[in-house]
Amino acid sequence: MKLGYRPEIDGMRAIAVSAVILYHLKIPFGDGSLLAGGYLGVDLFFVLSGYLITKIILIEFDEADRFDVVQFYWRRARRILPPLLLVMLATIPVAWAILLPTEMERFAKSLFAALGFYSNFFWFFELNDYGAQSGLLQPFLHTWSLAIEEQFYLVFPVALLVLYRWLGRHRIGVIIVAFMILSFVISQVSTAFVREFSFFSPASRAWEMLGGSLLAYMSLRNPDALRGSKAARVIPSLALLTLLASLWSLKLSDISHPGYMTIPVILATCAMIWFADPREPVTRLLSTRPFVMVGKLSYSLYLWHFPIFAFGRLNSMGEAPGLEMLVWLALTILLSWLGYLLVEKPLRFRASPRLFVSTMTACLAAVLVFSATTLVQNGFANRLGDLAAIYGDNDYDNEALKNASWSVLDDIAGDEVVTADNAHGPSRSEAENLWFRDSDKTHVLILGNSHSKDMFNALYLNGDLFPDHEFARFGLGDDFPQSQIETLLASPNFEASDLVLIAPRYTEITMSRLGALIDAIGGAGKRVALVGNTVEYRLENGLPVFDWYVRREQATPDAEVVNHLGHNYELARGEEINASVRAVAEEKGVPYLSRRDLLCSDAEESCALMTPDGRKALYDYSHWTLEGARHFGALAAERNWLSD
Repeated sequence: MKLGYRPEIDGMRAIAVSAVILYHLKIPFGDGSLLAGGYLGVDLFFVLSGYLITKIILIEFDEADRFDVVQFYWRRARRILPPLLLVMLATIPVAWAILLPTEMERFAKSLFAALGFYSNFFWFFELNDYGAQSGLLQPFLHTWSLAIEEQFYLVFPVALLVLYRWLGRHRIGVIIVAFMILSFVISQVSTAFVREFSFFSPASRAWEMLGGSLLAYMSLRNPDALRGSKAARVIPSLALLTLLASLWSLKLSDISHPGYMTIPVILATCAMIWFADPREPVTRLLSTRPFVMVGKLSYSLYLWHFPIFAFGRLNSMGEAPGLEMLVWLALTILLSWLGYLLVEKPLRFRASPRLFVSTMTACLAAVLVFSATTLVQNGFANRLGDLAAIYGDNDYDNEALKNASWSVLDDIAGDEVVTADNAHGPSRSEAENLWFRDSDKTHVLILGNSHSKDMFNALYLNGDLFPDHEFARFGLGDDFPQSQIETLLASPNFEASDLVLIAPRYTEITMSRLGALIDAIGGAGKRVALVGNTVEYRLENGLPVFDWYVRREQATPDAEVVNHLGHNYELARGEEINASVRAVAEEKGVPYLSRRDLLCSDAEESCALMTPDGRKALYDYSHWTLEGARHFGALAAERNWLSD
């Protein structure tokens, strides 16, 4: 018995890949984007993969009482590597032309992760780094799902072989069900506690592929079950409607995924596979030439679309987004088709083993050498001379500026490494060391998240303008966790402090706990002042306004023009929440210090995106560069911020 070709499976792949592509396009629709549940196309792929791979393995078991593991992985290599390496080699020149040094380093690491099939773990840590660049701008983010599939393929065939030998074929179905239940429970627990990790975890996703595996097992043991019933005639239509409704409406931020809300998609996919019948309308539709062709191209389409979209967004000035999206789609289809005809099919089906191995080895070596060299050369920082010329004395790499903004605290911490990971909690140095040295000076402790780091930099770097003060910082989460408060109250810097500046980015949860924090600090005999939110700006096509303006104009900017633009791009949220902070300050009888007044002048309709000497003041929507911090700290000294 052989696994015969089923055209409707390709049709289902067509639905899956089309949903994912439309989802990643982010076409504006209502208060969100079109096809809010398009990400579920990946779950559909997982079920199909589990079904097909298990059926292949079980058929081989049944017919030969053995399973050729080497041949299995050889077929996987033939299927996976040629299109993947083609996309990598094609995107390297584009990355060279477009990506900033830190982006180039991350790109190189992502190539390693994709080839090593650990992208899911790589991107979990990368995207959860505080202030991480948007996932939509990462060319190989989508390889996380490929990594999960390959991790499944690495473990499952061997496990199935052992179980087959140990328990016999009749008990395998029970084992699959048991592991499905275990995986689903894991997904529920991890989604509840660490939602982002659950999304990328193979343990949380295994039940989806095992659902397909169970279907494959049942199809060989009892292939006619339920298929002759009257309900079988309408189930595929109901399943397709369920699938389409989920793809249309299940917004990721509104549901627990993977979890209970994922079940309808998995069941619908299984039902469409099980009840497929050439005489049935849905099966006939999915077997038509357009669906089948898109399905055959689905792997190439999946690989090509995300880097094309990511590079398109990185290189876009947002002038004609609709037209740009059409160009991205056209490129995706064209390159997928060409790659399928010229590379994927020949190397998968026709190339001799020697030709395949030599070709893949050469391509793999090229990608690895490029990636390693990129990391050694720090992203080839000198490669973007034209961009450096229009930026003048400013650094065009905002991630480098972000890292630099943490360098002051890192230097103070000595051997401890302090980075953006310390945005929402104290470093060991902040919790355990005494930073104050002169008992005759006023000791000022600054509390909060990454915005308190900016405030600390502003005051500390202008120490000569505050000759009667010394400064320290203590990181706090937005929700002021009780454990952190206890650590704060016991810390040497707090015990030695005279004045505590509370200077986070205030949120609703921050505001709900602000009064209790003031009381705790005041109860310890410390003076308290509240520092309002800094100015927050709307990003333009994903870029800070300064960078968007420089790249659009292709010229070194004029500070007066850019700062006037900043006033227009200010978000209302900042002042709305500052009104609440002022109210709390009045209620508690503590001073309120306006960070906004350091940046903005409503009379002049200006908000500082640049310092008077032409330096970039912010590296994102609101965080201060070191140059910005020096400037704003000097203004604070000029306005006697810390006078008694």
